[in-house]
This record gives sequence, C-alpha cells and structure tokens, in this order.
Amino acid sequence: MTATDIKENIIPYLGETPPYMSIPENILFRDHTIETEIRDWNFENENFSDLVKLIFSLGSLSLYKILNDETREKIYFLGEKIRIRKVSYREPTSITITSKSILESNRKGKTHTHIKDSYSGELLYSAELDYYIITRAAFELFYKDIYSTVPVEYHDKNLPQSEIIYTENSQHFIISTEPFTPNQCKGHFENYPIVPFVYITNCILKEIFNFLTTGSRYEIESFEAYASNALPTGITFRTEVFHQQYLKNLFYFKCEIKDTSGNPYGVIIFNIKSKK
Repeated sequence: MTATDIKENIIPYLGETPPYMSIPENILFRDHTIETEIRDWNFENENFSDLVKLIFSLGSLSLYKILNDETREKIYFLGEKIRIRKVSYREPTSITITSKSILESNRKGKTHTHIKDSYSGELLYSAELDYYIITRAAFELFYKDIYSTVPVEYHDKNLPQSEIIYTENSQHFIISTEPFTPNQCKGHFENYPIVPFVYITNCILKEIFNFLTTGSRYEIESFEAYASNALPTGITFRTEVFHQQYLKNLFYFKCEIKDTSGNPYGVIIFNIKSKK
C-alpha cells in the first residue's frame, strides 16, 4: 500500500483529516508495519511536537489497517498516552520511522515506533502510544455538546501566543496560552472543535526553551504525555509547570494542563538535556 492508496482508502475514514494529518509521500505498508523515510527534518525545541504528530499519524494509519473495517464509517483514534525515549545522540541526515500497531481489545490499541538512522540503522528514538478506538456513533455521543454546524473554511497555521507567569516558587511557573480557534485546529475531528494535544505541546515547549535559554543548546531526552480530557477551543489554558535540575545538565519539567477554572486536561513530562 502506497501513499496514494492510503489517501484514497484510509484517510477518508479517519476522524483526523488533512490539513491536520499530513502523510509523507514515501510511505509504505508491509503487513501491519508502516514505514517512511524523512531526509529534511528538524525536531529541535518546540519542533519536537512535529515528531509527536507524525508518530500519532502513522499509528492511526496502522491501527485502521489492522481493524480491516469494511463499514466505511469514520473511526476515531484518541491518544491516551505516549512515551518517547532518546536512545542515541547521533545527528543523522536521514531517518527511517517504522510503526507497528497491535489491538489489545476492540476498543484499545497500541503502537510501537522505532526511529533509526537510515544509513547505519542505529536506533535514535523509541516510542510507545496507547489509543482508545471510538466508533462514529460513540464519538458523536461523547462530544455532542461541542458539535458545530459551522464549517471551518480555512486553515490558520499560526498557533496562539503564550507567556510565562512567574510565581514566588523558584521551581514553579505558569504558562498562559491564548485560546485556540477552530481554524487553527482544522482537520482535527471536523465539526468537533478539539485542540490537538500536539499543538498545546508546541506552545508549552516553546516557553520552556525560552525559559532555558542561557546560551546553551538543549535537546529532549524523554517525553511522556497523558491526556485526561479533550482540549476545547475558545478558552485560555494555564499550564502549571514544576521543574527541577537533577544533574548538572539534566532538567525535569512536569506540566499540568488546566483551564482558568482549574479543570485538568492532561500532563506532559519532559527530561531535557543541555548540549554544552
């Protein structure tokens, strides 16, 4: 199955569609394994969220193929948690991403992803994702309160602005993120304006790297995210960030995503290493 087959036979039946979901042209299925090679890539700093988005997209494709669904009804894959670990510090010019999914039940799936140097085969990152598998009828019931009949006419590629609010605690600050609009989230569950988790991750990471900037270079050593509720558009997010310096060059950040009323939406944990 090629990129063209995927665009014609899988993507129309996923809850997530373009422009949110973007699939590389050089993508191939082998049984239940999906593979792609990327030559021009930059996953540094907040761009790390692009890697997370790509891993989620590949996982959704491989899970759909395992389901072998013939009803042609939309199926929604909701990320429950993701873990990414950096294994090697090589900086290759080309990477190969391979994802293989398994069904744990009719309603839960898991994807294992390996990211390797295309030339040496050395493992660079390993990732594991857990999904909820939701039928169209169930999804429409769960999120009926946010359904919108107003079509999203264009895609706004600009994400909301964020700022750091410092507190009296030297190991704690707040990241305030302006409301997302449906246009910024176009393609992510059409007619159900829900903010992609990778978008709020991008906003949080951007401010964390602004906080860290002292003339040094940094890279993400590990990443974990746990979603608890769908992120709505139109509200301000206040992310509580607790941080600790474990080693001379290793920093820990725990980010609790909330709204201004304190309602929780998920937790993100980063270990970030200095590249002095």
